[in-house]
Amino acid sequence: MRIKNNDKTSFRAVCIVLFSLAFTGCTKDGLNEFGPGNATGKVVMVSLNVSLPPIEEPTSTSEYTTVKPFLRNENSSDSSFTVVLEREQRAATTRVSDGTTKLHNLWLFQFNEDGSMNGNPHKLSDTATAINDMLTIDVPLVVAENQTLYLLVLGPKLDYDMSGVRTLDELKKWSFDYLINVEGHTQSLITADDEVPLAGEVSGITVMDIDGGDHGLVEYNKPAGFVGGIAIKKLMARITFRYKLEVENYKLQGLKLLNVNSKVRLTNPEKNTGTDTYVTFEIDKFDTPDPNGFYSATWYVAQNCQGTVESIASENQRYYKVVNGVSSGSAPILGMQIEAWAYSTLTSATGEYAIYQMYIGNNNTNNFDVEPNHFYNLRTTINADINSAKNDERIRAYSVSQYVEFHASYNAEVIGGKFDATYNASSEKYDLDAAYEVRPIVVQTQGRMVEVGVYTDKSCTQHPTQSWLRLSSSSNYTDAYNNAKEPLDTYIKASTILPTQLKFYLYNDEYINDGEGNFPDPGADATKGKRSLYIKVTTTTNGDAGEALQTSHIFRLDQRAAIYLGRLGGERNGDGSYNMGLVYTRMSSRTTSRLLADVNPGTIRTGYARIKTAELLYGTDNMDNGKTATRHLAENTYNQNWVDAYVPIPQKDASGHVLLYQYQYPASTFSARACYDRNRDENGNGIIDEEEFKWYLPASNQLLGLCAAALPGLGGGTSTTEFITPSYNYCYFLTASGGKLTTPERTSGSDRCVRDVPPPSDTPY
Repeated sequence: MRIKNNDKTSFRAVCIVLFSLAFTGCTKDGLNEFGPGNATGKVVMVSLNVSLPPIEEPTSTSEYTTVKPFLRNENSSDSSFTVVLEREQRAATTRVSDGTTKLHNLWLFQFNEDGSMNGNPHKLSDTATAINDMLTIDVPLVVAENQTLYLLVLGPKLDYDMSGVRTLDELKKWSFDYLINVEGHTQSLITADDEVPLAGEVSGITVMDIDGGDHGLVEYNKPAGFVGGIAIKKLMARITFRYKLEVENYKLQGLKLLNVNSKVRLTNPEKNTGTDTYVTFEIDKFDTPDPNGFYSATWYVAQNCQGTVESIASENQRYYKVVNGVSSGSAPILGMQIEAWAYSTLTSATGEYAIYQMYIGNNNTNNFDVEPNHFYNLRTTINADINSAKNDERIRAYSVSQYVEFHASYNAEVIGGKFDATYNASSEKYDLDAAYEVRPIVVQTQGRMVEVGVYTDKSCTQHPTQSWLRLSSSSNYTDAYNNAKEPLDTYIKASTILPTQLKFYLYNDEYINDGEGNFPDPGADATKGKRSLYIKVTTTTNGDAGEALQTSHIFRLDQRAAIYLGRLGGERNGDGSYNMGLVYTRMSSRTTSRLLADVNPGTIRTGYARIKTAELLYGTDNMDNGKTATRHLAENTYNQNWVDAYVPIPQKDASGHVLLYQYQYPASTFSARACYDRNRDENGNGIIDEEEFKWYLPASNQLLGLCAAALPGLGGGTSTTEFITPSYNYCYFLTASGGKLTTPERTSGSDRCVRDVPPPSDTPY
């Protein structure tokens, strides 16, 4: 494959013929290297025209504010606190100095009229260069009619293998993660224009064999005289914010960009909803201002469209806020917005702030759409003090509260503060169980530094060399594992100036044996056999005189070892005996009630709503082992549909793999999925591979064995076995203290997860 720049003065047909005569040998090599593997017809090398359409730049509703300059020391009291949308202030060229645009990581797809793949996806190049937003690339295509070509440019920062795509519909459902977590803060991986991914398609084209050799021609569905090609647009928006604060006795401390969508999509919805995940970006470090005193901040973000609110008639009605639990304003709750945080320089560090709210959209009044392939260039001079809040609801006062929220097995010590009954409730019910888990730590602070560490001693002086408990600011293990800038470790820190809520996450290893193959003795009442580590959370703030003040909370977190049940794991031999041992967890799911004070835990249902899974090959008719049925149920292998107010249908990605972590605390779930989620994506590929699939919901025979041999207080639970009788039809097998063996009620029972282990040579205890 060769990539060359477009020459508008050349004659395409003549060039193709000359090219085919001169470079036949090279083309054959290109076809062999890049040609689609399962092509349904002849593969030829063609020249594909690619263009980059202009970026759209919304401007203010008012023409006056669009062109009105803001000069240093200007008195803008007549239009105080106006946010201007304007076109970018460009230099002589709109691109880099040589007028080129670098394109990285190109993938090309060819589809038939029915959307099926014609050939295979193939990666064209690591780098290509467009001149004046045009380029021509030589690519292998299959000779066919009514084809759709799709070109994806991932950019230098996104690294995805697209070779598994098989249909156009599947491709269009793809989404990409672009956020990273660094020292407790969420950031965009994309930080420059040439890092933004692009994509585009062209339909109704015909790939022709023009000379009977290895060369072809693309005929576009265009009127005569029009040049065809494929246009690729940016999949993200760029927000540039130029600002200065001119409020007497106030100083700007930082900015927040709220409601940033976490996924870049190839196909976006008309309106984004609450089912998307949103994050907040923060800036507390400022570059040098321009000659007019304006500072600048730039973000690259995914689409967040919230539509137009017709009832908003002016810019000062462009707000939404909640004060003392009372909401007001008509702006969309999920609309993307900038908050400027300013503090008074007249008082000591009391934590009193003025917050200025500025929504982003396609105008500066009633639209709240942030769209791909758009540049939003905002400029403002903030010159309204906090007293203006009576007339401008975009301004509000805020008082900082500071606390550390973590629920542990035991509150060990506080230095420079005290434990809070709401945020630091502790008891044995907050122990970690034997399987993999994740626990949140929330730090609400306004200071300089937050440090979290894992230690072996109460004095918190020794980090464990081989720790079974590690820290990350990523909220799921796959992201934590893949976060090269912040590897999982026993220590993490975050710098912070703005009043903010930082979240850290503890990930524990499973606890099956002592590392030498011995099962820890749980004791007669199942209260023994634990291991412990200490967690120290230290916040550093500024005192009235600017001195450093530190507060440290020290917690102890215990983990309970699995309990060996007996030879009830694996498959049954010819004589009816199991070939593996079985261990089980000590705590029923969600017995800890609340891990965060203001977040209610979800509920757990027995199984699917009104679905006869035993008749659908889910394996729920297997009474001996529940591992296969657990995977089928948790992943909804055969794509059953149901309507359940408590447990939604498991979501899947474009490749058909079930999305991990969608039922993480506090979400509601069902029994099999609760145990499935006790497994961990250890290699970070986004899938629970077979070797990673360890914990599962037991089948009925395993559950009966558990109930018969369980230690006091640990009996009972739910199984994967679907008990079919004429009266119940599709209820699940369970045992309960009342002796009930089956129930049509999906709310009954508890969850006890099990794991196959090699059987010990002797009874462990």
